Amino acid sequence: MYRDKEEILEIFEEIYARNVQSKDVEGYANMYVEDALWMAPDARDRYGIPDIIEGFIEMISSQDIHPTFTASEIEIIAYFGYVIGTSEATIYPHNGGEPKVKKFTAMWLMKKEQDSWKIARQMWNGTPLPTP
Repeated sequence: MYRDKEEILEIFEEIYARNVQSKDVEGYANMYVEDALWMAPDARDRYGIPDIIEGFIEMISSQDIHPTFTASEIEIIAYFGYVIGTSEATIYPHNGGEPKVKKFTAMWLMKKEQDSWKIARQMWNGTPLPTP
């Protein structure tokens, strides 16, 4: 179980951020199960990898995103798990506007498929909890 938590932590804090910052569409797609649900703030829900990739491309087409993720809780129950954490992302608009920093709280439900953890449900909001 410790190894599973470490794998989920790596996806949350390293792999996801790297795929977003590098705009790696294939790497981004590979993080999800086929019937994944993607629930981003101020956007419609996306269902399935093709729809999620469409949303990801829309998200990165007009801006560069440099996120940092920090997990605060990871739990595993057989072939399912979840991670809750925060993200602080610096957004660099392509139109020359000033960079902005956005903070989010994220909750991902993970599913183990063929010995790999993948995102099954991804939810995040634009009003994170205050730091204690």
